[in-house]
Amino acid sequence: MSVRDRAYGAVGAWFDRVAVRAALDLAARGRPQAPSSRDAWRLKQLDDVAETYGALSRELGPGGFFRAPPEPGITAHPVRPLGASGSALDLVWDSGYAPRHPGYRAEHEAVPENLTACARWLRHEGAPAPALVCVHGYLGGPFGFEERAFSARWLYERGLDVVLFQLPYHGRRCPPGRAGMFPGKDPWRTVEGLSQALWDLGGLCAHLRARGAPSVGLFGMSLGGYTVSLAATALEGLSYVVPMIPLASLADVYFEHREGRPESPPSWVRPRLERAFEAVSPLHRPPMVAPERVLVLAAEGDRITRTDHALRLQAHFSCALATFPGGHLLQFGRDRAFGALCRFLAGHGVIAPR
Repeated sequence: MSVRDRAYGAVGAWFDRVAVRAALDLAARGRPQAPSSRDAWRLKQLDDVAETYGALSRELGPGGFFRAPPEPGITAHPVRPLGASGSALDLVWDSGYAPRHPGYRAEHEAVPENLTACARWLRHEGAPAPALVCVHGYLGGPFGFEERAFSARWLYERGLDVVLFQLPYHGRRCPPGRAGMFPGKDPWRTVEGLSQALWDLGGLCAHLRARGAPSVGLFGMSLGGYTVSLAATALEGLSYVVPMIPLASLADVYFEHREGRPESPPSWVRPRLERAFEAVSPLHRPPMVAPERVLVLAAEGDRITRTDHALRLQAHFSCALATFPGGHLLQFGRDRAFGALCRFLAGHGVIAPR
């Protein structure tokens, strides 16, 4: 590794640690340090979630927990032209998602913004183009920001239709002033939000195929990397899946960010978290995408979703791994990751080699 790459990794890691520490300090303000009855209630919630969704997952089996949605009725709204050869469209549709646990229906319907699914489609005119569906990270989603985060115009110019998908409770799907709802303190919403994400993604992919896309693949960052990894165990017909700076375990991220902090929970809480989210964990489900059609991209300086998460997903999918030197937030050297992505797509005939 060059001196420059080591510097990129060190600065990226430092910035990630500062960001995590600031976020946790802000969240801890005014919170009592001693365990409270509310903490006990949350542990009871975790146990209830694990029992409820674990039983459902065992009953339905790996192929039944995530249902295949019908093609949704999508409405397209023009945003702007993309030169003479294409246009950007905003897609909206009724999610139609029904919670896996009927008892969560009232909570689900209490957030009307989340009942409408959204995506932005950078579409080529003329012959249908291969579609790359991009899934953003935690607290992301605004289309203007995600177009830059995913270098959407650059990918579009490589011949791809780029589709920016908004996760549940993010972007336009989040009520004003309530950022951070998912994943969050409510474990029921975490499970149902991931289930809804796959439902909405599945419907979007069906729509793109029905409009003639010769291939449909998924590209996700951070929480989006987790989501597309989960999709690779649940959605049929995916051409390829690329998780970038992904997390592999919700429980591990929670504990890693709290190491050495006063509010760090005791170690015996970790298995309860793992059991609560097992039904929506890609590591607990068999892959449905061939190993050669999965590529994991990792940042060597990442301290938000540490490189170990990418390595665990690589091992689970028996797939290739490519790295770049920066961090999670300051993605120094990310051109290497996008170069690896394009070589991967060219190798599968999705785009022309360059």
